[in-house]
Amino acid sequence: MKHLKVGGLMTDDVVSALPRTSFRDAAKLLAEHGIGGVPVVDADDHVVDVVCASDLLAHRALTARAG
Repeated sequence: MKHLKVGGLMTDDVVSALPRTSFRDAAKLLAEHGIGGVPVVDADDHVVDVVCASDLLAHRALTARAG
């Protein structure tokens, strides 16, 4: 079996979000690009976090219970 490296899975066309990106816009990015997560970058394009679909679902569930 051939050993695959992560470099073979990467894309050059990276979709990212800023810390101020809204919940709705983050969900839209995931849906529009068919991705499961998006890096959150600062003003210098350094990754400060990664938001994934399960993060959004968990947040949605918590706010629905509190609401």
